[in-house]
Amino acid sequence: MFKTVDDLVNYVIENYPKVTDSRINDNHWDLQCTTCKVTRGFQVVRREVAAYRSQQYGNLVPESAGPRNYVFRCPVCKSFKNWIVFEIETEDDAGKRRTDIYRVTSLPSEGLEDIAELPPNPPSLRIAYRQAIRAMDANAHLAAAAMFRRALQVITRDILKAKKGTLASELHDVVGKTYNGVTITSNFAANGYIIKEAGNQGAHPDSDPDLLDFTTQDAEDLQNVFMELVSELFIVPAAMKKAKDEFLARRKITP
Repeated sequence: MFKTVDDLVNYVIENYPKVTDSRINDNHWDLQCTTCKVTRGFQVVRREVAAYRSQQYGNLVPESAGPRNYVFRCPVCKSFKNWIVFEIETEDDAGKRRTDIYRVTSLPSEGLEDIAELPPNPPSLRIAYRQAIRAMDANAHLAAAAMFRRALQVITRDILKAKKGTLASELHDVVGKTYNGVTITSNFAANGYIIKEAGNQGAHPDSDPDLLDFTTQDAEDLQNVFMELVSELFIVPAAMKKAKDEFLARRKITP
C-alpha cells in the first residue's frame, strides 16, 4: 500500500519501463505491430484517465496520480492495442519540467506473443515462450530469461529428442541431427548456449555485480537470439514449404 503519492510515483519509476521515447507527438507513437510485424507510427484513438474520484477521499489523491488508458491503432492493418500508463512530471536540476511516461501493462503483451510456426506439441513450448514475453512486458526480465531457457530445453529434449541430460549436453547431442528437413548446426548450439547461460543467470543470479541487473535491452537481445534459433528450425522451413507449395499449385505441377 502507498501512504503518499510520492510512494506511488517512486514505485512506478522503479518497477515499470519508461516509454517516453516511443512517443512521436500527441497523436502518434512509434510502436510494433505484431500483425504486420513491423514498427510504425500508431495512431492514438483514445486517451482517458482511468480513475474514480469519491466524494469522501477524492481530494486526498490528485487526478494526476491516476493511470491513463491509451488505445492505439495500426494505420495499415487497423489492429489495436491498449496500454495502461502513468504520466509522471519531473523537474531537472535546471528547473525544466518534463513528463515521462511509464507503461504498466499492455493488452495484448508487447512483442510477438505467438509464433505461428512453432509446433503445437508439446504445448509447453508455446506456454514457455508466452510466459517469457509476458514477463518482459511486466519488466520482469530475469524471469523472462529463465522462461526462454525453459523453451529451449523443450525444443532440445521433447522436439529434437536429445539424450536426456544437462541442457549443455543436450545442445551438443542435437548437432548433426535432422528435423523437418533441417540439419541442426553448431550455430544452433551456440545460440542455445547463450540462452542457457542467460537463463541460468535469471534463475540463479551471479554474485558478479555487473550481472545482477538484467536490463530491458538484455531481455530484448536475448529474445532476438531465441528468434534466430527458432527461425532456423521452424520459421524458415515453413516459409520455404509454403513458397514451394504455392508455386506447384500455381504451375499445376504434381510432385
